[in-house]
Amino acid sequence: MASRDLARQLAELKKRVDRLEGRAAPAAAPTADDPHVTYSGTGPWRGGPVVWQIIRGWTDVLAETGDRSATLFSALASTPRLRIVLELMDGEVLTTADLARRLDQPSTGQLFHHLKELLAAGVIYQPGRGAYAIRREHAVPLLAMLCAAIDIRESTLTEAYDDHPHR
Repeated sequence: MASRDLARQLAELKKRVDRLEGRAAPAAAPTADDPHVTYSGTGPWRGGPVVWQIIRGWTDVLAETGDRSATLFSALASTPRLRIVLELMDGEVLTTADLARRLDQPSTGQLFHHLKELLAAGVIYQPGRGAYAIRREHAVPLLAMLCAAIDIRESTLTEAYDDHPHR
């Protein structure tokens, strides 16, 4: 590998680490010429806090939305699955028995069905046999999705129907 390639890869790696650890420079304000979506967060995580900031181009987000996004939203469109995600949100690795106990889930068959859907969508992973967790880098994106759901729900509850274009 050429030293120039190695230097470029190291510079890219440093940028990624800085972004992951929240040391990256704050994003510039979006403009009409360069619209983008930014979300960030910090919170408790087993083994130390998680700090995250994501910046994506507006048009890139619109272009990337498709089947993978639908699979993810479908996996999260269930109260029992959201409860599983919330139980794993602090970074703890939980076994099937732990989850069944915490969720007061008498049927492990139903629990396995929900875990399978979350695994298939990439929401959770198995660090070991019969154990489940959320990847550290997915914590803030998942919480941002939950925040967006709250914001959308609250705005629809408080909006007057007068704003509807077909009325």
